[in-house]
Amino acid sequence: MTTVAVAPTSVRSMPLRTFAALTVVATLPLTYALTVPIGFPLKIYEVVLGGLILVALAESRLRIAPGLRPYVEPLYAFLMLATIVLVYRLLFRLDSFTTSGFESRAGPVGDGLLKLAYWGLAVFAFVIVATETYASPARVARVWCRSAVCASIYAWSLTIPSALGLPAPLLPGMDAAARITLGGAEVLRGGTFQEGNFFSLYLLVSLAIAIWNGHRKTAWFIGATVFITFSTANVAGLVVMLSWLAAHRFRRSRDVRAKFRIIATIVLATTTLLGALTATGYLSTIFIAKLSGTQFVSGLDRLDLTVAGLRMTAAHPLFGVGVSQYGFNYRPYQLTDVFDVTRPVKPIATNSWVELAAETGIFGSSLILLFGARVWSATRGAHKVALRTGVLALTLGLFSFPAPTVTFLWAFCAFVVGVHLHDASRLR
Repeated sequence: MTTVAVAPTSVRSMPLRTFAALTVVATLPLTYALTVPIGFPLKIYEVVLGGLILVALAESRLRIAPGLRPYVEPLYAFLMLATIVLVYRLLFRLDSFTTSGFESRAGPVGDGLLKLAYWGLAVFAFVIVATETYASPARVARVWCRSAVCASIYAWSLTIPSALGLPAPLLPGMDAAARITLGGAEVLRGGTFQEGNFFSLYLLVSLAIAIWNGHRKTAWFIGATVFITFSTANVAGLVVMLSWLAAHRFRRSRDVRAKFRIIATIVLATTTLLGALTATGYLSTIFIAKLSGTQFVSGLDRLDLTVAGLRMTAAHPLFGVGVSQYGFNYRPYQLTDVFDVTRPVKPIATNSWVELAAETGIFGSSLILLFGARVWSATRGAHKVALRTGVLALTLGLFSFPAPTVTFLWAFCAFVVGVHLHDASRLR
């Protein structure tokens, strides 16, 4: 298959592809709601991306934005390396390998191939969204923000009734929606996602796009919605984002009075927020929930999974154990079998960076880090500081995020790169 660079006007002249790309962006929050279980939750955007892959194969070419190659080349190399390592590990099993004592989705071979397919789909989504963003950043941002607002409204419609002990309007596919016990109530916290951590990270990158696009009211609403996901890591990520933005504005301001207003605003906002969270019992309730009962045990389990991944990486530093093979090689590296004996399914690393290192080693991790460094460099410039905070939040969020192939992560990186390429084309 060949790749063909296209100009913005060429992309806009293909309404079907444009509609398909925007449909992918619009349905990014539907990772759990409105999915079809076929052994795994089949999502709307996966069907659309599959259709675009068939079109590209039929035409024997893939249209991409000019200048996109330096970003996709490390990803192509990663896919090749991951495939080779997986095949080798499946043919020559490690001494730590086992399939007993837990259920897996499709066994070592099936899980590995499915994970490779997810990686491939993520890379393809990156190309599609980056190319569409190159054509019209404002249009993609508008669709993304509207979708995030709809997902946020729906999340509030779940959280408030469930907190009051009332029935919540669950969409099809949400049979096991994420809940947290607060004050004796089972509060829904994941919105259209299966987990609150997933939803909150999506909200953070959506917040970055909303701020970049100048949608202040949208940004405030999305930012407020982060709190009802009850994700400690991503609430901290929100604070980091806002602090970075405030520091950037402070550095650029030469007016002493303006700097004083910035400091006063930060102090007032922080005091008001902490006061509101304390008065409503949010802080104390979450603190108690996170450090007691099943939440506390879950935290210890995640710590054990992370340490096991680090030990696995140390044992196989160059190439790792193969994609989706972490769970089949976990036991010799665990600190204790307390959690393992009560876990009915194959364990997964709850830290994407640890999973990446354990399964693909130094070489695979280096290729993804190279891609990440190029995405980070695409956020240079004062007008893209909001996008830079989004990349920062994403990077930090992956430390508590167990699925590095989720499409919205790659779509956001694609948006950042597409904006950069669009700006560069206007300077030529």
